[in-house]
Amino acid sequence: MKTLTYCLALTTLLFGVGCSNQNNVSYKDGVQKALEQAELKDVSVSEDKDKNTITLGGTLHSDEAKAKAADVAKGAAGTRIIANEISVQPVGMESQAKDMASDLDEAIEKNYQAALISNRLDKQHIDAKAKNGALTLTGSVHNPTQRQLAQKVASGIPNVQQVVNQIEVKR
Repeated sequence: MKTLTYCLALTTLLFGVGCSNQNNVSYKDGVQKALEQAELKDVSVSEDKDKNTITLGGTLHSDEAKAKAADVAKGAAGTRIIANEISVQPVGMESQAKDMASDLDEAIEKNYQAALISNRLDKQHIDAKAKNGALTLTGSVHNPTQRQLAQKVASGIPNVQQVVNQIEVKR
């Protein structure tokens, strides 16, 4: 009986260690290879294991290619959240597209700050950074309801293509 109890405890311990290390697995190389195989070599990949996020960057020439890159990355990223910050710059219009994206990102951030005020979340510690239509929320709030509201408000901002919610709940 002692041996059975010992084996059961050891199995439980090993299973727990294996599950806890799941976040330490790197998916960056797999995502990069999948993008290269899909002929999306201009997409850069970075990974933040602590925030469970893979960020796509770089420049592509169409919205369809940007969406394809996100789909390919999702297929290779395991449980990681994909933040798609790829810039879309049509051939011959690169400079104009870059300026327009920068202006849109600035407007997204300002509109989000205004929306936080109108939803009485401006006293929370929420930071927002927009990049090519992806709005990343960081900081902290007091409860899960405020975290969900911050995300809901963000998704309603014009020109936001994706919300990456990295807000922590601190009581």
